[in-house]
Amino acid sequence: MDRSLLLIPALLLSSGLISCTQQPASQQDSAPPFVFRSLDLNQRRKDGQRDWDLSSPEARYDLSSRTVRARRPTGVLYKDDQPSFRISAELATVLNDGEMVILEGKVQLKQLQDQTVLIRGDRLVWRPAEDRMVMDQNPEALDETSRLTAERLTLVQSSNILRFEGPTQLLRWTQRRESDVDPDTDIRASNGRWNLETGELGVRGPVRALRSKDLTVTASALQGNTQQGFLDLIQPVRLEQKDGAINAGTTRWNFAEQQLRSFAPFQGKRQDATATGDGFVIDETATTVIISKACQLTQPGEYLKAHRCSWNWVTNSVVADGDVVLRRQDPDQETRAPRMEGQLGSEEGVRFGSTGQRVQSSIRFRPDQSRSTPPSSRPRVSF
Repeated sequence: MDRSLLLIPALLLSSGLISCTQQPASQQDSAPPFVFRSLDLNQRRKDGQRDWDLSSPEARYDLSSRTVRARRPTGVLYKDDQPSFRISAELATVLNDGEMVILEGKVQLKQLQDQTVLIRGDRLVWRPAEDRMVMDQNPEALDETSRLTAERLTLVQSSNILRFEGPTQLLRWTQRRESDVDPDTDIRASNGRWNLETGELGVRGPVRALRSKDLTVTASALQGNTQQGFLDLIQPVRLEQKDGAINAGTTRWNFAEQQLRSFAPFQGKRQDATATGDGFVIDETATTVIISKACQLTQPGEYLKAHRCSWNWVTNSVVADGDVVLRRQDPDQETRAPRMEGQLGSEEGVRFGSTGQRVQSSIRFRPDQSRSTPPSSRPRVSF
């Protein structure tokens, strides 16, 4: 794309720098650069639309190297002739009349539309002809609820896509990002890209996340949307909390609702109890796992299946609904009910539903037991 660069200097601080008298080469080499009271650099695209502006209250221009060195530069990036980012730094070096711009010292790129993301670091290398701005010293990107750091951040100016490389850390706050408040989520991953217009995010794995210092999540990759407030954990996914774990397929992590949801088959284990089903919902605020379909719970001596179950991983209480079948080994007993409640990992096990609820139960006695026990002494079963 053809671009034109307009260099607009202000008054020279020293008019003695220009002379019609031919000077010896040694004096020419030692001549000081031009010093400007202010400097404005403007670049436009071939169609006349604005591309970027850069200004400085004080700058020096070296004729031999075609290099500008400016203090406290500020500027604007344009997209579709509209302001897109505001730029600021402590120092700027413009090489070859604008082929490359190097910004140093407290460099900031502030997005003016969409998510209003702030990209900052200690050095930025900018090649306008390539639409690339590379932050390669202490780079980070921040919005209202997130902070992303990596080894290198690259902003593609034409598409507003931010690429990050190297070990990456994404911190998220449930309410609002605050420097003196610990984040609710700490995600470690690898290379990825973030669309600063749409919020779409894609991150390579392996991914490891710590949620509220209690729940640890691992996945092969991440996809999501920061504007819509969700991340998709790509399978295989593992969730670990205290002495329990869940192995699952692709799982959606909704930060706004503080909820994890999956429609894929999973297997969970806590102490001596296991749970399987087709999909689950984890409500973080209620510390509850809801098994949406084909619920099966197993613990020593007991097996339960139902259409739907809920399990509180703090209290270990379980509620099963819909054609519930409970089988026990000792005695060999099968019980059916529309609803049952119980406690995983306890001697009490699963108990029947509320008073007045009808259940069907049958007990099988081993032949040797039935022969050795007189009919009158058999235990009665009542519910």
